Amino acid sequence: MATVALPRPRAAGAPRAYWLAWAATVAFFAGFYALLVPLPRYLAEVGLPDWQVGLVLGAFGVASLVGRPLAGVASDRFGPRRVMLVGAASLLIGASGVALTTSLPLLFLLRVLQAGGYVLFTTAGTALVVSLVPPEERGRRLAVFGAAANVAITLTPAAVAALLEVAPLGAGLALSGVLALLAGLLALRIGAAAGQPAGAARAVGWAIPRRLWLPMAAASLFGCGFAAFFQFAPILADRRAGISVGLLYAVYGVGIIATRFTTGGLLDRLPLGRVLTAAAAMMAVGLALLAVGGDGAVPLAAALLVASGGGLFHPALIAHHAALLPEAPGRASAAFYVAFDLGIGAGSWLLGLALQLGGLGGLYWCGCVVVLGTLPLVRAIAQRSHRAGT
Repeated sequence: MATVALPRPRAAGAPRAYWLAWAATVAFFAGFYALLVPLPRYLAEVGLPDWQVGLVLGAFGVASLVGRPLAGVASDRFGPRRVMLVGAASLLIGASGVALTTSLPLLFLLRVLQAGGYVLFTTAGTALVVSLVPPEERGRRLAVFGAAANVAITLTPAAVAALLEVAPLGAGLALSGVLALLAGLLALRIGAAAGQPAGAARAVGWAIPRRLWLPMAAASLFGCGFAAFFQFAPILADRRAGISVGLLYAVYGVGIIATRFTTGGLLDRLPLGRVLTAAAAMMAVGLALLAVGGDGAVPLAAALLVASGGGLFHPALIAHHAALLPEAPGRASAAFYVAFDLGIGAGSWLLGLALQLGGLGGLYWCGCVVVLGTLPLVRAIAQRSHRAGT
């Protein structure tokens, strides 16, 4: 299989295109997360029953899983910059159009456009970073790049909630569209040749190579652990006294940002097996603390541990996917996110059953066991990586 010659950064650091992509990603995620507060309220305000609200919001998951492979192939065939622009336009239309209709089919379609924008922009942005930086610093650059989304989710929902105290719901929806437009304008400034695929990449197919299956399985199990904290934190706060869900998310956001910026350089120097083992250990201990219970600093410490584990495994596994599929960075990125999204989705179903049967303790012990299930996979991944020199 032919290997594509990828652009390399300037010696003085990451290229200008990298930082433009970072800024565009902050703007895009700010626009995407700006919908978290006003969208459900708008759907309820226009009179949709609960099941229809859930139907519209749930369109995101389906569109995400279907769209990832398309986004990966499109990034490799047409270049990630173009796909980022389409993603920004999709979010712009999907967010701005909500306030113009009360029709269930149209609202469903607009949610699909929001999800499509998210999938296209994030997959292509990651592929762009992979193509811009050399393998020896890819882990660090991916870690810093990933912090863009964490910065956005740490700041945006609270800011939008404050805005809606003095402005109508339409202001929050309009803000999402404006931020999507800003993301597109920043992406437009990225050089047209940045991350542009060579001819071999344009001919890449749809099948997922067998060498990606193990790291994809690990990404799915980590995704389930992430879901145990992120998806169920509001229920945890509701059922255990003295826990603030806002504070939990804020601590998580600060923790993962700090992890990405302080440990990013280690990802390129330490063996992959050690990084993933440390990530699994921290996430599993954090979930175990939530299973045992406790008030005061215990849930905050758990949030920090889960965040630290996420800050390690996420860029490490993306970098490993890219190393295993150097001729198609878009498809490598999509493979990781498909697996991670599947872990979140299927994991949420499993964890919901555990919650029903065993309460909060059962939920978090289940998540802990699933994350520990990555360890045999990590060992096999590390052995293959050592033999292959990736």
